[in-house]
Amino acid sequence: MTEPPFVPVRGGRLYEDVVDQITYAIRSGRFVAGDRIPGIDDLATMLGTSRPTVREAVGLLADAGVLRVTRGHTGGVEVATSIVPPGVLGLSRAGQRATLAELTEARRPVEQELARLAGQRGTEENFAALEAAIGMLAPARGRPAEWVHANDLFHYEIARAARSPRLARYSHEIMEELAILLDGFDEKYTDYAHTVHIHQETLRALRSRDPGRIAAVMDDHLGELEDT
Repeated sequence: MTEPPFVPVRGGRLYEDVVDQITYAIRSGRFVAGDRIPGIDDLATMLGTSRPTVREAVGLLADAGVLRVTRGHTGGVEVATSIVPPGVLGLSRAGQRATLAELTEARRPVEQELARLAGQRGTEENFAALEAAIGMLAPARGRPAEWVHANDLFHYEIARAARSPRLARYSHEIMEELAILLDGFDEKYTDYAHTVHIHQETLRALRSRDPGRIAAVMDDHLGELEDT
C-alpha cells in the first residue's frame, strides 16, 4: 500500500500544510531535483484547497530555492533541489517543538517497527533504493546539508519498503523536527565512517529478513544519535 503524494488538507493553517506535503514528497524522494510536480490547478484539486493557497505555498518554496516556477504554455513547477532548508520545514511544525530527548525516544519504536516491516515486505527494488541512498553518503562528506539529506533519505526508503503509510508519516514528522532541532549541529560529532558502516549493516539485515538481526542492527543504528 503506497500513500499518494498529496491528500486533502485540513484545519486552518492551510498553506503551511500545503508546504508540508510538498516538502514531504521531496524529502522522501517521491520527487527529486529536475522532476515536475503537479501544477497549481492540479495541486489545488488534489489538496482540496484554493488556488491562491497553493500559489502562496509554491511561491514560498520557490523563494527558498526548493521549487522553480516557469511561466508560459510549456511552463510548470519543477523541483530545484532535494534539500529543504530547516527554516522552511519549521513552518508546519510551528508550536509543536519537542526536545531532542523526546524525539529520540519517540523515534525508536517507530523506526524499529518500520524496519521490521521493511524486512518482511521490502522488494529488491526497495533494497536497491536503500543502496543508492548509502551511495550518496560518501560524496556528501563535508557538506552537512547533503549528508543529512542522504541520511534521511535512507530512513524514508525504509518507510517506503515497510508499506505502512501511517507509520511513515510519524517517522517523517520526527525526522522533520530533528532536522530543525539539529540545524547547525557541529559535524565534528559525526563519525562518517561508522555512519556509512551502520547503514550498510542495516541494509544487509533487511535483506536477510531476519527479525532478530534487524532489531539488533537498528538498536545500534538508532543508538548513534542517542549516544551523541
